[in-house]
Amino acid sequence: MTTTRKFGTSLVCAAAAGALALSGCSSGGGGAATTSSSSSSPSATSPSAAAVGPGPDADLATTTFPVALDRALAVADETVPGGVVTKIELDFERSANAWVWKVDSQKGTEQHEIKVDAQSARVVADDRDQESANPVAVDPRKLTPKDATAKATALVRGSVAKWALEFDDGVQRYSFDIRTSGSATQDVYVDVDSGVATIN
Repeated sequence: MTTTRKFGTSLVCAAAAGALALSGCSSGGGGAATTSSSSSSPSATSPSAAAVGPGPDADLATTTFPVALDRALAVADETVPGGVVTKIELDFERSANAWVWKVDSQKGTEQHEIKVDAQSARVVADDRDQESANPVAVDPRKLTPKDATAKATALVRGSVAKWALEFDDGVQRYSFDIRTSGSATQDVYVDVDSGVATIN
């Protein structure tokens, strides 16, 4: 039986300790979607409100942002109080022309993909979907984003274009897109429990 763990404020703060050095840094369970819809929260800001920051070619292994993982998770918790965080991602959102934290937070069967500007902490989108019940929370404390990044880049040399933490087939793992040369990228997975990095 799967036990649902809520990703509360205490875990948010604890996660930050190992994540700050990565990029202000960062982690899906849930079943198949039954119905889907997309809507923006009334509090979501226009993409044009995004603050200026690093460009899309930034290396997430070395780049830091004003809004760290703990702050992004706090914003997500304010947006969906009591939600279960099932995925954390740091990616460049071209429509907003900004780096954003993408936090999937599920409450009941409603899942929110909350996009938080990594420069200003503004919620630039709150997209919603319906998922099956009993979501499983990710836990970046077991293996911090910084440590996972080190394992991934030790296996494949290059700059980190984006990363995510989620459950996939019952396994909690990080996935990294690593730029190797020119426009080429390599996908690398890092298992949270074993700490082993593998090439996808």
